[in-house]
Amino acid sequence: MAKSEGLKTARQLQIYDLLSGIRNDAVYSPTEVMAVFGISRRMLQRDLKDIRDCGLINIVYDKSEDKYILGSEHATDEEIPVRRKQHLNRLFRIGTLIQSLSRTSSDDLEKYEFGVQEFEEYLELSKEDPENYPPEDIEDMREYYIPQDFEFYDLKAEYYALFPDSNERTRQRDFKEMNRAGFDIYYSKKYKSFIFEYDYET
Repeated sequence: MAKSEGLKTARQLQIYDLLSGIRNDAVYSPTEVMAVFGISRRMLQRDLKDIRDCGLINIVYDKSEDKYILGSEHATDEEIPVRRKQHLNRLFRIGTLIQSLSRTSSDDLEKYEFGVQEFEEYLELSKEDPENYPPEDIEDMREYYIPQDFEFYDLKAEYYALFPDSNERTRQRDFKEMNRAGFDIYYSKKYKSFIFEYDYET
């Protein structure tokens, strides 16, 4: 992938992620979006055309209110160059992942890791001072310290449920492209799991 193509894909994914908020009544004008991404109106229009044509979301401009709104279902012309079709397919796939993969809150992950650390300290103390840290209380302490509702999602399984015809190389490239676009997805050797970490305050 050429560097410019990678930058374009990352930008379009970021624009899609931002403007998909209009599904939840968020309001954005073209001027605001251009300012956020430092792009011209013409480039924004081209980006929105790709986002529409790939099938992610049909965002249209309401001139009377100077804001973007959801348009009706958009049909894409099948007679498009192979290179652009490949780009649109990739854009649709990764945009779908951004919206569909299970996310883990940074705060929740931090609380979980802190709880694990506290529990491990109790285990050590129970060996050194079993009178004050009874070994028979270990399971109770596990439940006390470690959040029981925390879950590590099987993101690879989720990926292939969404795109069963993809192969592992494509999956790796898609996760890498998500990272390029600023979406924090990574493999944790410690937990032997992929994590799609997200700060819900940003």
